Amino acid sequence: MKILMTGITGFIGHHLGERFISDGHEVFAIVRPTSKIDELSENLRRRVKFYVYDGDNTVMDIVTDLCVEGNRPDVVYHLAADVLAAHQFADIKFLIQSNITFGTELLDAMSANNVSNFVNTGTFAQHFEDAEYSPVNLYAATKECFESIIKFYAEAYGLRCIALHLFDTYGADDKRGKILGLLKKISETGETLKMSPGGQLIDIVYIDDVVEAFVLAGKYLAANQYDYCGTYGVSSLNPLPLREVVKIFEEVAGKKLSIEWGGRPYRQREVMVPWKSFKTLPGWTPKVNLRDGIGKFLAQ
Repeated sequence: MKILMTGITGFIGHHLGERFISDGHEVFAIVRPTSKIDELSENLRRRVKFYVYDGDNTVMDIVTDLCVEGNRPDVVYHLAADVLAAHQFADIKFLIQSNITFGTELLDAMSANNVSNFVNTGTFAQHFEDAEYSPVNLYAATKECFESIIKFYAEAYGLRCIALHLFDTYGADDKRGKILGLLKKISETGETLKMSPGGQLIDIVYIDDVVEAFVLAGKYLAANQYDYCGTYGVSSLNPLPLREVVKIFEEVAGKKLSIEWGGRPYRQREVMVPWKSFKTLPGWTPKVNLRDGIGKFLAQ
């Protein structure tokens, strides 16, 4: 297949790109002028064709050129996003540009060029207290706004979309400063980490399982299985209290960590119990449990 990706320089994006290359697909990627392509693997830098969008080379230009050149994408994977747990006033413009405007330009370019299959990336944070829609933060609100725009393109222009709403993710080469990365750091340095009281449930999925969900979604769309269009949660199916996650990490690492429980308060709108009423993508189930995943993570 011919695959167009956004967000290939992100944690999930570069793993997904590697999988597509390994599976023999042609991969094209839209990137920002500031994207750190040089930090990608040599395999991706050599095998992926990158298109930089800016004021002179718009998303419409890129998608149109791909189609004119005989490289009409079979599936477009949209992973690019500006992710912020909490925003400042100065962040608003970039959040909207990254999470709403850019995606809308991509959808418009697709509809203008008869490209129909779209895999979108959402977040469990769109579902505070298990609501169909209740955003935990402004980031989640922008993701929901974009999904409303997807609905318009689906109804008006025949766009076919599978939306994957991700829970927490982890795995090799994760440099995002997420919880397991912080635990790994203090296991190496002996520092003390201030944490919340630790009662919130954490639903965290290993990267190989996340990638498999994206791959399967694209296969359904490419095979014209439109009945699978919809929204699905990509969950471990086994959320655990944060304190239990730390305990498992300590057991796998063979080290006692210095944690100051209650050293910081819960966040405003802390997710104590993650989204539960999601549907799972047919044919997909997580295969890597947390203990084995932490072992893989520490061995990187």
